[in-house]
Amino acid sequence: MDPLVAHQRAQDAFGSILSGTADEQLVSPTPCTEWRVRDLIGHVIAGNQRVATGAASYSAGSESVAELVALHTASAADAQAGFASPDGLVRTYELPFGAVPGSMLIGMRTADVLTHAWDLARATGQATEGIDQELATELLVASRERVDASMRGPGKPFAEEQPCGPEASPSDRLAAFLGRPQT
Repeated sequence: MDPLVAHQRAQDAFGSILSGTADEQLVSPTPCTEWRVRDLIGHVIAGNQRVATGAASYSAGSESVAELVALHTASAADAQAGFASPDGLVRTYELPFGAVPGSMLIGMRTADVLTHAWDLARATGQATEGIDQELATELLVASRERVDASMRGPGKPFAEEQPCGPEASPSDRLAAFLGRPQT
């Protein structure tokens, strides 16, 4: 799948789940145990802003879901435009852990956004089966190639892979591979 198409599809999946979130759920816990729903949404918005502007300037406030939907929609469009710019996939992006080329960052952002769509769905009682399963299948293959034991554990980007049967949806298997418990 074209990386720009994949990125947009991940943003669309996140936006769809976000639109189904209720204001009172913003304080609910998420599978990312250090974050509440509002924090998780803010993380996605900040990541989009980092692509678009080079800095993550979002800080959680008292936004309603409607305001967060608008912020996500704008930041997702800005990130997509950043990646689609003539140098968007070849330029170097400075991240907290180092510099990465756009061709790598777009894959990282796509997986991050789609996985956080899963997190948001689980935290808000929405169906994970509605998440883009074709994209989840592709991201699971890519994640299996990129994520190794050195990236897992306390203080690292991913928890240990969680049990998940082959009959589970691709988005459930992706989330489990990236350390999300299925219960």
